[in-house]
Amino acid sequence: MTRGPWSRAWRPLTAALELRDLHFGYGRADTVRGVSLALAAGDCYGFLGHNGAGKTTVLRLALGLLTPRRGSVHVGGIDHSRDPRAARALVGALIERPGFRLHCSARTNLETLARLQGLSPTLARAECERVLDVTGLAAAAGARVGTFSLGMRQRLGVAQALLGRPPVLLLDEPTNGLDPEGIADLRALLLQLTRRDGTAVLVSSHQLAELDGLCNRIGVLRDGALVVEGDLDALRRQVGTRHVVRGTPLPMLAARLRELSVPCDVDGDCLRADLGERAAGPIVRALAQAGEVTSFALEPVTLEQLYLRAAQLRTLPPAAPPLPTVVGPAASMGRVQGPFWRAFRHEVQTTLQQRSTALLVLLPAAVGVFAVFLYQRSVHTALAAVARGERFSADAGSGHLATAQALQSATPVAAIALLWLASQSVAADLGADTLRNTLMRSVTRVDVLLGKFAALVATTLGVWLGTVLCTMAAASAWLGFGDLQEVSRHGDRQLLAAAADLDAPLRTALFACVLPLLALVATGLAMSVLAKRPARALLLTLAAVLVPELARDRLRDHAGWLLTSHLPLGWRDDSALGWWAALARGAADALWPWRDLATLAPLAWLGVALLSAWLALRRLRVP
Repeated sequence: MTRGPWSRAWRPLTAALELRDLHFGYGRADTVRGVSLALAAGDCYGFLGHNGAGKTTVLRLALGLLTPRRGSVHVGGIDHSRDPRAARALVGALIERPGFRLHCSARTNLETLARLQGLSPTLARAECERVLDVTGLAAAAGARVGTFSLGMRQRLGVAQALLGRPPVLLLDEPTNGLDPEGIADLRALLLQLTRRDGTAVLVSSHQLAELDGLCNRIGVLRDGALVVEGDLDALRRQVGTRHVVRGTPLPMLAARLRELSVPCDVDGDCLRADLGERAAGPIVRALAQAGEVTSFALEPVTLEQLYLRAAQLRTLPPAAPPLPTVVGPAASMGRVQGPFWRAFRHEVQTTLQQRSTALLVLLPAAVGVFAVFLYQRSVHTALAAVARGERFSADAGSGHLATAQALQSATPVAAIALLWLASQSVAADLGADTLRNTLMRSVTRVDVLLGKFAALVATTLGVWLGTVLCTMAAASAWLGFGDLQEVSRHGDRQLLAAAADLDAPLRTALFACVLPLLALVATGLAMSVLAKRPARALLLTLAAVLVPELARDRLRDHAGWLLTSHLPLGWRDDSALGWWAALARGAADALWPWRDLATLAPLAWLGVALLSAWLALRRLRVP
């Protein structure tokens, strides 16, 4: 068994990337077993292995997308487990299939990720134009990613990995979908990055020909174990090189080599001779006496040969200690904003970019306004019937009652819209592979979770405030917020509800709906992390909110702990809105049965939901 590089006395002082004894498994058995490697600044490291060898898993471990059972990852001397934000700020990556928001342009996708990384708006735009240019996508920058071919999406994946000029670049099968011209462009780009810019590049591939002539170090992974790792030239010397001899007559040249005790094989129109430790000069002169030698050259050792003979090679450290890593983008591109603020802004931007957001946000307000319109029409119809003598009396209408009834109709619509947004917040990102792009930036999972929740809070407040304002504006314009009076056919008026008595209950009822709505979106967020798939997340969210309703009769006096007790449902309303609507109708026995739990119960739901979401996201394995 070969000895791993970390069993030796040599150890890099400041490696650009350093993996130490990584172990990981999806079950009881380890699928990654003791992987250790190091990259210096300017290295191009070929990470070779068959399909299923564990290359992608190792790269996910290096990025923190998966947590190793044992071992550590250091980037520029920074322990990834201790300071993941700083470590990720130094790394750009492309893992398997690149995930983007298909309805947005290539430029918009890149600018959003650049801003998440911490670049200012001006620098983000400049970086986007730079990476689009170097990857050959400048002409298609304004096109929707959904219209891109596989090769163009792969180029865009490389572009997002280059944002911010990271000193470490991890590329997993970067040539997938690329045509020969694209592969040649990528090779030229990687050579420029390593040799001119000093970027440390780790390229994972099972297509060995694509990496030949590009890498100065390689590692061969088989069944999760690194069977050989070291400097490419040193490994080639271990394999031993043969010389290719061409000339005429070939049989005479072969016979002469055998006379000189030089092993050789006839291979078509040439001979392949193994000189061992013997000098080439005397051999060439002896061959010239036996015939005409037209060519005598070393046979290059290909990566394929090294891969096939990996079990016979010794793992070697690099010839010289690694160079210190260059300064990362966080320090070289100006002041970086806080990770929570960047995650929050990113979520707000992506939410606003969704086509369905405007409909979901405006629909509750539209329902509220329409409900006010229907109430106003019903009041006019009833008053007209009184004037014709068809009815004895009717109420003259009130903005308070119109608003209360309209919000009783609009709030369930708002709840469903917010549940939809919350339930898709993580599951949709997982389905589109965009969560991986987010987590590869200089933010942690906690930052992403808090950013998503904060964006949902802002959306909830915006939806509720917009619904309330639009509804009240319509009620004020069509009815006014005066007293509610009953008008008889004789013209008599009787006071049912004084406007002055309804202002305080109005504020109480409106504020009492905010916490249940926030608890609702927190529940949707938790179910989104747990379900992992968009449709399943929506169903699980609806079940989490509505299924407890089946136990209402058994709970009796404790039914106030149900979240649905604090929001109007359409078929029943025990919420503050129902109480306010009863007061606005002039009911003397208006009741708010769960007033004592109006704050405590939603807070309990919110806390449990956020804790569940955090625990689930910590254990989530990002594909």
